[in-house]
Amino acid sequence: MTRIIGITGGIGSGKSTLALCFSAHNIPVIDADEISRFALTPASECFSDVVALFGTESLRPDGTLDRAYIAAKIFSDGKAREALNAIVHPFVIREMLRRTEASEAPIAVWDVPLLFESGVDAFCACTVAVLCDEEIRVARTALRDGLDEDSIRARIRAQIPDETRERLATYTIRNEGTIAAFREEANALIEQIREELQ
Repeated sequence: MTRIIGITGGIGSGKSTLALCFSAHNIPVIDADEISRFALTPASECFSDVVALFGTESLRPDGTLDRAYIAAKIFSDGKAREALNAIVHPFVIREMLRRTEASEAPIAVWDVPLLFESGVDAFCACTVAVLCDEEIRVARTALRDGLDEDSIRARIRAQIPDETRERLATYTIRNEGTIAAFREEANALIEQIREELQ
C-alpha cells in the first residue's frame, strides 16, 4: 500500500517548488489543483452542479466556466466557497486515491493547498507545510499571476494562517531565501522522510 506524504502551503509560499523536488527524487506527485481545474470543465461530473450553484452568468459564451468570475465570488463569500468545496473536494479525493493506487509506488506526494482545511491530511502518513513571510508571498504572487495586492491578500485570508499549518504539520520548511538554498533544505528533508517511512 502506498504511503502518502501531504504537502501544503499558502499562495506564493513555494509549495510547487517543493513538489518539483519530490518529483526529482522519482516520487510521484499528485496535484489537487490540477484535478480541481479539471472538475470545473464540461467533461467533469461536477460541472452541472457548479453551474447550478453559480448560475448561467458564470458561463462564458463557449459554454465553459468563467474561472475569474468564480474566483471573485468564492474569495469574497465564505458560504459560496464552502458550497463549491462541497461539490469539488469529494471528486478530487476520489481521483487522488485512484491515481495513487495506479502509481503502485511505495510513497507518493499529495500536493494540496487546503490540506488541513479539507481534512485530506487524514489520508497522509505525514505532512509537510511550506512556510513563508506574507509580504514575500504577496510579492511572489503579484509577479507570477499579475494579481493586485488586495486580491492576493483576500486569497491569503481565505486560507488558514501559517501558525496553524506549523502546528498541524509533521514537518515544516521555510522558503524565504534563494531557490538554491530552499532546494538544498528540501532535498535533505525528503531523504529524512523517505528513511522514516520505509
